[in-house]
Amino acid sequence: MIDKTSHIPLYQQVRKAIEDRVKSGKLKPGDIIESEKALCKIYNVSQITIRKAISDLVNMGVLYRVPGKGTFLSSLSEKSRVPFLLKTNNIGFVIRREHHPAFSNPFYSFVFRGVESEARARGYNLFYQLLDHNIIDDTANFKLVNENKVDGLLLVGEMPHAFISDIKDKGIPLVLIDHYINDLGLDAVVTENEKGAYQIVKYLIDLGHRKIGFWGASLDHGTFMERFKGYKRALSDYGIKFSENLVETVLLIENDIIVDKMFEPDNMPTAVLACNDLVAIKVMSALQDKGLKIPDDISIAGFDDIELGSQIRPPLTTVRVQREQMGVLAVKKLINNIERKNNKCEKTVLTTELVVRQSCKAV
Repeated sequence: MIDKTSHIPLYQQVRKAIEDRVKSGKLKPGDIIESEKALCKIYNVSQITIRKAISDLVNMGVLYRVPGKGTFLSSLSEKSRVPFLLKTNNIGFVIRREHHPAFSNPFYSFVFRGVESEARARGYNLFYQLLDHNIIDDTANFKLVNENKVDGLLLVGEMPHAFISDIKDKGIPLVLIDHYINDLGLDAVVTENEKGAYQIVKYLIDLGHRKIGFWGASLDHGTFMERFKGYKRALSDYGIKFSENLVETVLLIENDIIVDKMFEPDNMPTAVLACNDLVAIKVMSALQDKGLKIPDDISIAGFDDIELGSQIRPPLTTVRVQREQMGVLAVKKLINNIERKNNKCEKTVLTTELVVRQSCKAV
């Protein structure tokens, strides 16, 4: 039944009600659908609402119109010639286990918050899927897709290109979050990582620093590579020679190794940009354990502006990223793809903002 007090738009409720009639077997392929006026009486809504719901179902391929005769239930998708799969009004939030907020990075918990709020506002439910190698190595194990439990997927964070390509070949709508693959023809929502890193390195240079390090995780991660490029470009633009000795990109659990190497004379920077706030916080703790004072002995800057960064002592200078907005925009893109309102895939780049706190000081 139609609930006029619900936050779900009326036309979406009508669309789902018609889909439910099909799923129940009350409507068969080729059956004619009631007229708009008759549907207005059945669902107690305006003709504009009915027209919008029918138009969506026609665009999705569930219904088709015959001028002068009426609107009918489709039997086959004209494009793929396979039985049309009815909408579930479910979307999947898919993230690798190592990126899961509970295990490693709270960044994605804010992305999820944006995803959840926008999906709910648009009348969609969320399935949360952790990816492990069982699924990544063989997409036949990906039940969320293979059992048609969702209408589309949000692929969150770095994932193997082969895996994403395999999922794309299954024909399900996809949007990438915090990751982009050129030439694959997928929508993506990312951060201007290179520009943000450039901005914070310039800030350190303006403070008088000339020996600036870059520390963090593997540069095989596209996001970190973009930040590394911004770091190098800022050094170059301001006439500072790049030094490999000031760059360390080992695993996060090995931050003590970074600190030990940093005490070698050739490796001792006056300031460091960490690839993200988690690395910055870990390194700050390790440096303080060695007796160094921040920022008196060394300045530390991060990236992402996670909540913990403002709570530590000293509070962390960082780059603010629009995390929740990433989720909101990704859901909008995905639903447009599901409802066939978007014919052009594009990469959306969200701006960053320098956040100056107390972990950096002038030389």
